[in-house]
Amino acid sequence: MEKKPLQPETERFKHILIKAYQRGELSDNITAKDMVQELAHQLKQVFFKEDNK
Repeated sequence: MEKKPLQPETERFKHILIKAYQRGELSDNITAKDMVQELAHQLKQVFFKEDNK
């Protein structure tokens, strides 16, 4: 079965989630709230860029 190439926004979303997971694994003092706020901020940037195209 051949894999379909991911859409750019899907690829960006995947990258953001992986990066956040890795940051959480490496940091003892990041809270879930901080991580969610950071994710929301990054995702907002992605979606607003898509809307402005």
